[in-house]
Amino acid sequence: MNNALKYVKILEGTGITREQAEAHVQIISEILEGDLVTKQDLLNSETSLKTDFVRLEANLYNSGQQLEHKMLQMEYRMTIKLGSIVTVGIAAMTAVFKLL
Repeated sequence: MNNALKYVKILEGTGITREQAEAHVQIISEILEGDLVTKQDLLNSETSLKTDFVRLEANLYNSGQQLEHKMLQMEYRMTIKLGSIVTVGIAAMTAVFKLL
């Protein structure tokens, strides 16, 4: 804690003994030190994030490829169905005209 001495003096100014003020500083320092991030923690997190982003990018690319493939299959099926409908319609119209 950078301002430990200042904190002790403020506590002493409010009537707390030097020993109690130092105990406060020690407790707060111990609590905060457990929550501080080191440079190594940040580097590990950065590496992990980069790996996660690479995986995510690969997954998105694969999903896009799969979606494109499915859309092409659907387009082919729709073309075949439309062709079948037109063929049946033309055949029906021809049969009707022949009967007349």
